[in-house]
Amino acid sequence: MQLASIATRLRLPARMVLYREDSPADWIFIVAEGVMKAFRDLPSGKRRVMAFLFPHDIFGLAESSRYVNATQSVTPVTLYRLELSTLTAMLRRDSELEFQFLCKVTHELRESLRQTLMVGRRDAVGRLAMFLRMLEQKPRPRGAASVIDMPMSRSDIAHYLGLSLEAVSRASRTLERTGIVAFEGLRKARVLNRTKFEKLAAAL
Repeated sequence: MQLASIATRLRLPARMVLYREDSPADWIFIVAEGVMKAFRDLPSGKRRVMAFLFPHDIFGLAESSRYVNATQSVTPVTLYRLELSTLTAMLRRDSELEFQFLCKVTHELRESLRQTLMVGRRDAVGRLAMFLRMLEQKPRPRGAASVIDMPMSRSDIAHYLGLSLEAVSRASRTLERTGIVAFEGLRKARVLNRTKFEKLAAAL
């Protein structure tokens, strides 16, 4: 609430680019509603999704006053936009807020580490299971405890996991064929065998 008091509220439609890689970093953002993605287009022409950003996630931290990645809305999104200089002054005045902000940034670093662990797995089925487990741990609407929402496209998932679209599709079919996960269209999944799912998602 303290940060919201100095922030501007923005609403973005789905698939809108908020900022590009290497553009001047004057703002920090907090997701209020919806899902964003941070990505980077590689010289090879391939795209790498670096992170998915969910409600309460902070993004826009920079290197040498430039944004490291580009960001785009996956769904319609509501954001809080904070001017970097104003936020810096506020954190310097309030040590408790500074500590909470540091804890949140540390959480983002842990999420980055988790992606590294996913991509480090050799099996596509294991990577996809870990990804579904990550989504399952995100806050969800009441009554949706048994359903895993996947608001991003299969292409985004492939770019995040370092897989081809075909590999993601094959991994999805394997999870279904083995009775571990059922996919309800392209946007929802349901765990059928919790024991096998947890074992697969935890294995490295």
